[in-house]
Amino acid sequence: MQTMSKEKALELLRRAMLSTPTEGTNIHGVVSWARNARVLTEMIFGKGSEQSQEMNAGVQRVLELPPGAAAQVERHLIILGLLQSFHFEVSEFWSDEGVEEPVEYTGDMVEIEEGLVDTQSKDVFIVHGHDHGRMEAVARFLEHIDLNPVILHERASAGATLIEKLETHAEVAFAVVLLTPDDVGSIASDEQNLQPRARQNVVLELGYFLGRLGRRKTGVLLVEGVEIPSDYSGVVYIRLDEESAWKFQLAKELRAAGLPVDFNKLD
Repeated sequence: MQTMSKEKALELLRRAMLSTPTEGTNIHGVVSWARNARVLTEMIFGKGSEQSQEMNAGVQRVLELPPGAAAQVERHLIILGLLQSFHFEVSEFWSDEGVEEPVEYTGDMVEIEEGLVDTQSKDVFIVHGHDHGRMEAVARFLEHIDLNPVILHERASAGATLIEKLETHAEVAFAVVLLTPDDVGSIASDEQNLQPRARQNVVLELGYFLGRLGRRKTGVLLVEGVEIPSDYSGVVYIRLDEESAWKFQLAKELRAAGLPVDFNKLD
């Protein structure tokens, strides 16, 4: 049953998915998140709804699991999987007008600002600078969770300019942008205060994919200390840490964007 506007429901579900506790969160934090997800489900679908019953069963399962690292991962997956399922349901079947109304399902395509993107696509574009080590780490991680990294310099040019080549290979489900300290720069009035910056092509392609795919389908991996583009301040980004916690955070973003991510494959 539809109890609020589609836009509001999707935003609440997305917030819940993005607030998934990190891998090191203690059991009390995970349980608190799970219970909040139960309240949220009741708000969106109504008490006694099928969705609420499913979430109640999920929370009960979370409470019954024993302590331990394996069980901690399972707690995350139980609730996150339900939230992802609810997000898909609202996105595909709810009416935009905010009233209960049958919606015809038209297949695996959803409309976005720039056209149609196949929701079943596993292609993820990697925007990078000179740090090929980190680029390779991200590419191998995507392959490990059964996604297809798209790296521009590995694709044939066929006589096309760089921007034409970019446009040719931009039909992807998600873009990962690496902001690494490849350049330095400052404002003209403070030339002595140089700051690490990403290369200009990386900033350009970040803007390109934000416009093409939207913020929900564009993830930024940031090396500590790199200057963030001013117009991008305030938007969520993921720190590229040495402990590889970024992998779990990126996997959450990918799954929230609708990609088929199997959390059981995370190291």
